[in-house]
Amino acid sequence: ESREWFGNIGANLTLLDLTLLDHVYQLSAAATVLNTVIKTPGHIQVYTIDYLVDFYADSKISDRLIGRFVFGHLSAHYSDDGIVELNNFPISYVRDYVGLHTQFLLPEIYGKVYTGGYYNFHNEPVTDKHSTYQVGFDGGYPLLPELMVYAAVDIKIKSEVDFGTTQSFQLGLKFPVNGFISARFAFTHRRGFEERGQIFNRKDIKNSLGIYLDF
Repeated sequence: ESREWFGNIGANLTLLDLTLLDHVYQLSAAATVLNTVIKTPGHIQVYTIDYLVDFYADSKISDRLIGRFVFGHLSAHYSDDGIVELNNFPISYVRDYVGLHTQFLLPEIYGKVYTGGYYNFHNEPVTDKHSTYQVGFDGGYPLLPELMVYAAVDIKIKSEVDFGTTQSFQLGLKFPVNGFISARFAFTHRRGFEERGQIFNRKDIKNSLGIYLDF
């Protein structure tokens, strides 16, 4: 019911395994570009472009429990100066942050439960509110040997919007279940404060259909 399209591309690469005080830590880096496009008859407007870079240090606490330290940077932009014609004026939206996360693996349902928090040691434009908290879940059930139905929930609580929430609920199909390359088709319901940095303080409700390729 809108003209908005969302296109994201990213990668998560393992850099090295490090043993320290009898614990093995896996160091990795991830980067993502997130775009919003508004399609109108005869014209495509690139609306927002967000860049996200994370560095991780992961370690197994037990067979199912994993701890993660995060160091990251998010920079969000309108695509060009022409966006002011829509009465949207650009701001400097930047977050540099550190975080601690844990995830508990649920192999019986191909899923996990996770929780954690971030401290934004540099954030604009709200410079006096630094915390973000996150909790989520995902899991699935095989309908056929190579086809799985899954559900995922993600909730973020953000001090920059007076501890308001961004909520995401997804239901989809994944094929194949254990392949090196897999495809997902999913329905997503999002509500609460926007994820896009330039409009972080606006509330919205979105329902979308998406195709995802994971490899």
